[in-house]
Amino acid sequence: MQLPKQYHRYQKSSQLLCHLSLLFTIIIWGSSFVSIKVLLPQVPANTIALLRFIIASVGLGLFFIVTKQPRLQKHDLAGIMLSGLSGVTIFSVLQNQGLRYAGAADAAIFIAMSPVFITLLSCILLKDRISKLQTIGIFIAFAGSIMVAVDGASLNNFEFDRMRLYGDLLILLSSLAWAVFSIKLKKLLTCYPPVTIMTYSVFVGTVFLIPFSLLEAPFDLAAVGTVEWLNLIYLGLLASGLGNLIWNSALGKVSTVTVGAYLYLSPVVAAFTALLFLNEIPGLYTILGGSVILTGTFFASK
Repeated sequence: MQLPKQYHRYQKSSQLLCHLSLLFTIIIWGSSFVSIKVLLPQVPANTIALLRFIIASVGLGLFFIVTKQPRLQKHDLAGIMLSGLSGVTIFSVLQNQGLRYAGAADAAIFIAMSPVFITLLSCILLKDRISKLQTIGIFIAFAGSIMVAVDGASLNNFEFDRMRLYGDLLILLSSLAWAVFSIKLKKLLTCYPPVTIMTYSVFVGTVFLIPFSLLEAPFDLAAVGTVEWLNLIYLGLLASGLGNLIWNSALGKVSTVTVGAYLYLSPVVAAFTALLFLNEIPGLYTILGGSVILTGTFFASK
């Protein structure tokens, strides 16, 4: 039976809307690194994470209630705690602390390495087999990460920018934390819709962020200005809330490969917005190393 033309038009418009939504999400995620950099001179790194996810918790919580999502069962509480600890708490603390010393473009490039760590952890923890092509991709990605971290210009007389190297290492570790979260998320997705998992994970992760924020006490919350609050709302509601909802919704409408391909645009967005708002100009080795990383990540995640 031939489907009516209206159905095909609907399918095309739905696909177009989905791709535009994914592009919108990547623009938000890519620019979020710049938003954190803008906040760091005024708000401590761990406190940024806590305030961001308090806002995200409110947004996701309201959406969870309004849409009547299924509640978490007690036997999955341990899994959600690991999910929130790795994907929210540890990820955010490492990323924000790393951004104190590393550039926004560096951060986006290293976060894009998450699929490499997912492949490695899947092999170690889940006993998944890694193909030769994936193995080559992993080595290529790590070679690129070394290029970005040491920054060829600093190799004169083997003099490294130690603080930048430290920042890059923290962000690379945050990418590993995100990989742990992703693997746990995959298991939980067989039992719950994405909104339920994200809402509970963000709640738990926010609670775990409180002790890290207390390490930076005392901090005068009243000193946070309008610009800082706008950036925090942007990070909480858009980057952590709406962005995740759009991303998870898109996974059910287009192929995983297509969705994953959009991730490679994140470093480009980060570099452009960092140039626009922070006057950060990526060096030659950052560009070359970033290209190598993305190439390796493409093969490692196949």
